[in-house]
Amino acid sequence: MTRFTLLLALACVTTFTQAQKIDAAKAEALLKSYPDSARINRPEQNIKVLNLIDDFYSVERDSCRLAQIKSFKVNYFDKIGQLDSAVSAGNEALSLFRPSCDSLTLISININLSRIYLSLNELDKTIEIVDRSLAMWNPNWPPSAMMGSLYTNKAIAYIYKGDFEAGVSTFRELLQNSIAEGNEVAALDAHGNLGAAFGMLAMNGLGDHYHDSTIVHVRASLQIAKQREDTESIGNQYYNLSIAERERNNFNAALAYCDSAHAAASDANLLELKIMIAQTRSGLYVAKNNPTSALAEFQLYSVLKDSLLNIEKVKAISEMQEKYESEKKQRQINELEVTNLNSALEQARLAKMRNIYMFVGLGILLIAGVLYGRLQLTRKAKNSIQKEKDISENLLLNILPYETAKELKEKGSADAKLINEVTVLFTDFKGFTAMSELLSPKDLVSDLHACFSAFDRICEKFKIEKIKTIGDAYMAAGGLPVPNITHAEDVVQAALEMAKVVEASKAEKISQGLPYFEIRIGIHTGPVVAGIVGVKKFQYDIWGDTVNTASRMESSGEVGKVNISETTFECIKSTFNCIYRGKVAAKGKGEIDMYFVEGVV
Repeated sequence: MTRFTLLLALACVTTFTQAQKIDAAKAEALLKSYPDSARINRPEQNIKVLNLIDDFYSVERDSCRLAQIKSFKVNYFDKIGQLDSAVSAGNEALSLFRPSCDSLTLISININLSRIYLSLNELDKTIEIVDRSLAMWNPNWPPSAMMGSLYTNKAIAYIYKGDFEAGVSTFRELLQNSIAEGNEVAALDAHGNLGAAFGMLAMNGLGDHYHDSTIVHVRASLQIAKQREDTESIGNQYYNLSIAERERNNFNAALAYCDSAHAAASDANLLELKIMIAQTRSGLYVAKNNPTSALAEFQLYSVLKDSLLNIEKVKAISEMQEKYESEKKQRQINELEVTNLNSALEQARLAKMRNIYMFVGLGILLIAGVLYGRLQLTRKAKNSIQKEKDISENLLLNILPYETAKELKEKGSADAKLINEVTVLFTDFKGFTAMSELLSPKDLVSDLHACFSAFDRICEKFKIEKIKTIGDAYMAAGGLPVPNITHAEDVVQAALEMAKVVEASKAEKISQGLPYFEIRIGIHTGPVVAGIVGVKKFQYDIWGDTVNTASRMESSGEVGKVNISETTFECIKSTFNCIYRGKVAAKGKGEIDMYFVEGVV
């Protein structure tokens, strides 16, 4: 399902540092450069530039400009996955907006906020914001993608709520407006979204006639894409047609559409689309009882998927290696400079010794003083280098597992590895966004720090590896980087202690009449790929379907409970008492057997 690309979600290619200052002309020029939809690739850099502009207009006390800047920040925080920061920036923008400001700025703030609340699954909040914006829409405003963005976010929210009728009605209204305005891009997206909505209805068994509606709208979207010579959209719509025909058991037609989609994907070099096509083709050949072709397509799917994984990992690891080599060369240069300084000092000492008989008294004392001072400088330089080296190694061990850090130091690189069986844990706090509105930023971060610090100590106690935190979510894994046979039991025991920590904190907060956290915990066991990513603030990370399933265990769980998959249950059933929940629907995974862990046997 597609979404509109907002005209205000933009980037700037100019490089700045936080220390730079800007004048009024530069601030205005930078602010005007942001409505340029071709630039969206450097969110961290764009936030730095926006901070510079923010500082300037804060001094100027220009509320309208500040509201506009905060609105832009919402997009970039969303881009890097900092949704809580995005919500905070959006609310700041609303508080700064004044009636004297451009009304379209308020519309753009609401668009960005509605998209963030949609990502947070706060659907009623999304619909409320959109309706408020549409109510203030001025019919004299020129056609733009802004109205389309509002309708799209509202329609998607209805569909996520299960109200397909309201979602389809909203998309139809958007389509009518797009056609009336002559906006081909909006019409293309509206047809595509309607096709997706009807396809969901058809796959839910609500009526075969929805298949026909799906194909009508996808073909309409394809026609517009061809008129615009939009190769990427052409490939996507052909693929959508193949899925629609597959659902009607028209396997030959579905394969033909896959061929057309593959041709477009090859022209536009769309690797991810090629992967989906190969996977779909394999399934179609299985349905046609053609195992040879099915196997060939599945092998192609595996090769393409590995290619995508390798491209991303090789790039990240090579950049990390380049950074490490650069730093290592700098250390070598520093050590060489110290060695040269020692040599120069020694030569100076010998020269002065040859002339010692020419000087007496004060001259001898002066030479000794100079030598002593320079030798002290040498010692200080060596001590400084060793100190910096110790700091670097300690920092490396603080962010990487010992084995990975050791490999990185010895080889200058660390290979990504497939680990056949690990146990992955996800936690997430219920009501975190609501608490962020009740607590000051200082108190919120303090509470979050207290919980995560306790989680860190628990992970250390049970010898499991903390992977990362993502906003208010915490991720850890057992059985890596060195595999072991107790990883599942270790992680489940850690999860139970984490739940107790949060429950104790909740009881204390209730007694004080303060807001409190509640937690969901999910666990799954399976294979992962593990390695280093990034060149700035780099980290040890894991990838694979096991990670996605563990995340679904968390989101499908209940507050205060440790929810595990059947795979994890099989590993720990002799050690822990568990309650079978039955098959539970998990987003993107279908129905999965799940269990609640009650405690140790």
